[in-house]
Amino acid sequence: MRGFIMVSLATLQDRISNFITEKLHLEAPPLEADLIETGFIDSLALVELIFFVEQEFSIEVPLDEIDHFRSIRSIAALIADGVSLRNAERAAS
Repeated sequence: MRGFIMVSLATLQDRISNFITEKLHLEAPPLEADLIETGFIDSLALVELIFFVEQEFSIEVPLDEIDHFRSIRSIAALIADGVSLRNAERAAS
């Protein structure tokens, strides 16, 4: 299964939390905290977070999926779905 990526949700959540801490210079919130509604991140930080996810995990985040960027847990689930889809596309080709 060369080229396939398997990453646990816990690992994804850790990587997102680390990005928030190290690159956005913010204390990582609880996994379920609504990042936008609580004012934890602003629109610029949201764009940086989306860019990080796209670059780090080689997935494209469509505009209709932006609502998944509400919590660390939902972002990790979105990444896992995107990685799984990419793996399935590789297997089919």
